Amino acid sequence: MTYLGSLSMRFLSQDPDIETIVRRIKDGDYDLQPDFQRGEVWTTQKKKRLIDSILRGWHIPPIHLVAREDERSDVLDGQQRLTAIRDFVQGKFPIDGNIEPISEALGRLDGLRFGELPESTARTFRKSTIRVFELVDFQPDEPHELFFRLNQPTSLTEAEKRNAFVGTARNQVRDLTAWATESQLLTERIGFSNARMAYDDMLARSLVTLEVHSLDTKITASLVTSRYREGSPFAESDVAAMQHAMQIVLPELYAVGVEGTVLRPNRATLHTWLTTGAQLHLSNASPDLNAVFVQTVTKIEAARWLKQDAVGSLDQRLIEIFQNRSTARVADVSSIIVRDLVTWMFMVTSLETAPTLPKLQLAAAAWEHVVKTSNLEESLLKFASAFDWGKVGWE
Repeated sequence: MTYLGSLSMRFLSQDPDIETIVRRIKDGDYDLQPDFQRGEVWTTQKKKRLIDSILRGWHIPPIHLVAREDERSDVLDGQQRLTAIRDFVQGKFPIDGNIEPISEALGRLDGLRFGELPESTARTFRKSTIRVFELVDFQPDEPHELFFRLNQPTSLTEAEKRNAFVGTARNQVRDLTAWATESQLLTERIGFSNARMAYDDMLARSLVTLEVHSLDTKITASLVTSRYREGSPFAESDVAAMQHAMQIVLPELYAVGVEGTVLRPNRATLHTWLTTGAQLHLSNASPDLNAVFVQTVTKIEAARWLKQDAVGSLDQRLIEIFQNRSTARVADVSSIIVRDLVTWMFMVTSLETAPTLPKLQLAAAAWEHVVKTSNLEESLLKFASAFDWGKVGWE
C-alpha cells in the first residue's frame, strides 16, 4: 500500500525491553525533555497504575521517538510513561497492590519498591517489552505536527499542544517567558504558576491581541494555535512592548502590600494590565502617563483585594463591575472591553492636566455618560459599543 507523503517521514519499529529502555534513558540516548515536551506532570498514583498495568502484562501504548543527528532520540510521545518506569526502577515509589481489579498476586507485592521485589518478578518486569516507533527521514515540521495530533485526545493543555509547533512565534513566546521568569517578573507571586505553560499561554494571547490591534477579537485557543502554525514571527515592537508592560506593572504590584500581602492579579486582570501597558508603550506614552497607569493598576487591584473603595460610590460600583468581569465571563469580548474602559476611566481621573491622548479624552466622556445612570454596567457597554472602544487607541 502506498501512502501520500510516505517518501518523507518514515517509522522504524522495535520492541526493546524495559531494562534496555531504562539504560538508554540513563545514558542520555532517550531525551525525555526536548523543547516541545511538557514538564513531568503525572501524579504518583498515575505512575503506580502504569506499573500495575505492566506487571499484569497489559498492553502499553507505544513510544514515539524522533531521531537526531547525534544518534540520540527525542521522546515525541510517551514522556510520562518513560518517566514513570524510570522512577519506579530507581525506587522512587512502591507498588500499590490495591488497584482494581484486585489481584491476589499483586496484593502480595503491595508497598514493595523495585529493589525489594522477588527476583522472578523483577526479571519479568525488566524483560517486559514496549513497542517503540522512531521517526526518521522527516521534514522539519512533521514530528511536531504528529505530536500535536497524538495529543489532541489527551489532557494536554492547549499551550502544551501548540508548543509542538516549532517556529519563530513559539520561540519568541518561550524566550519571553524565560526572560520574565529569570528576571523574577513572572513568579507565583502573581497568583498562579507556570504549571502546564500558563505563562506562555497568557503571553501568547496578549501578543496576538497586540497583533490584531483590537480588543474586539476573541482570542481563542484555536486562534493562537493557528498563529503558531503560520510560523511567522511576532513584530519585535510588540514583543518589546510586552516586556515594557511587565517591567512597569509587576514590580509595583509585588511592592505594594495590602493587609500584609502582595497584590495578586488573576489571569484576566493581568491580561488587561499587560495589553494596556503595551498599548501605552506602542503609542509612545510619556513617563508621567505610564506612572498614572501603574497607579491605576495598584488602585484597582487593592480595591479588588479589600473589596472596598473609599473614593466614592460610583468608583465602588465601577470596581465591582471590573471585579465581576474579572472572575466570570473573563474571556468574553465584552468583559475585556469593560475592564479596559474602566481602567482608562480611572486613569483620566488621576491626570493633573487635561487629557491630550484621544483615548483618555474619550474615557473622560465616559464619566459624563455614566454618572447619572441607574444601570451602570449596561451604560458602560452601550458607551463602548457606540464609540467602538475595542479599536480605540490601536490605530
